[in-house]
Amino acid sequence: MNKPTDDRIFGIKCRVVSVAAYVLNAGRTAFFLGALFLIGTTVLSRFQDADTYPASQKLLSMASRVEQPVLGFLQDNFPTKVQGKDVSRLMLIAAAFIFSSVLSRGGKLCSDTADAWWDEAAEMDENDVAILGKLGRLRKGKLTRGELMEVIAHAQKALERHKQKLAFLSIDVVNSTGMKAGEDPAKAEKDFIHYKNMVEEILRGNHAFKSAWTPDGVMICFLETRDAVRAGQALVKELKTFNKEVKSIKHDFAVRIGINTGDLLTEDSVPMEAMTDRVIDIAGHMQKHGAVDAVSVSEHAIKPLLAEFPFVPAGRVVDGCPVYEWRMPAEETAGEPDLSMDDAVPA
Repeated sequence: MNKPTDDRIFGIKCRVVSVAAYVLNAGRTAFFLGALFLIGTTVLSRFQDADTYPASQKLLSMASRVEQPVLGFLQDNFPTKVQGKDVSRLMLIAAAFIFSSVLSRGGKLCSDTADAWWDEAAEMDENDVAILGKLGRLRKGKLTRGELMEVIAHAQKALERHKQKLAFLSIDVVNSTGMKAGEDPAKAEKDFIHYKNMVEEILRGNHAFKSAWTPDGVMICFLETRDAVRAGQALVKELKTFNKEVKSIKHDFAVRIGINTGDLLTEDSVPMEAMTDRVIDIAGHMQKHGAVDAVSVSEHAIKPLLAEFPFVPAGRVVDGCPVYEWRMPAEETAGEPDLSMDDAVPA
């Protein structure tokens, strides 16, 4: 007898579960109807002269033939009397309802499983079904080298479909440790809390997807590169007002900002702090090597958006990526203090 092909094995499994669901549901119906029949004939037997009418006589006779073997089994193997009264018929009715309930649950489980498998099969092509069938043999170590390579190639192809194009915005406060030196700790803490609240508000306004904070820095994931760019620009602009009207320590807040985009194999449920990829690392390096109060972004990330955002080449390369840069227009920065003394790698 020839061994069934892998897609046929999957189809057979689906059909077996479907048949099991049908059988369990049929059994549930039979036990339920049997319980109702026993209740009906029990009530009927209480009517006077019920056995003198042809129809009721047939029903009572049928009930007797069905229940007597079962009642005999119960009476022979279990206690069936309560205060001298035989309750074997009530036990039989209760058992029928219990079996009906159990079979109902089993039938629903099999039915739901079969429906899910059929839906899964409908979304798969022949190769998907074939690979699914090979997985059972893989667990038993029965795949040939060629079949194993096929499974690996198919898995890699499936993983590619799960990749997402994401943008990452890295922000850090320049010389944050030096800013706190000689300051009242309470004032410094309050100012940094206000700064974080400002950043969070900007992120919410620009559709940030997820984020993870270090003490004074943050890495943010966006679904759209333009949202990351807008958030970075908004922070640089908002810092002007923040330094003038909000912060109370001597040193002004200044930031470095880096952006990078790329395809990542991840899921929405994975928190930002658990994500790891070279795409994220490059965003961090763009920030680390960027200019103060400027937005540095990789060329491949910003090039499709140059018609929207006035970025210019920065004349440097980070991790093999040419860097583009945006600074606030000169007229908007007039009168701002010189921050070159703080132009160091963030603490």
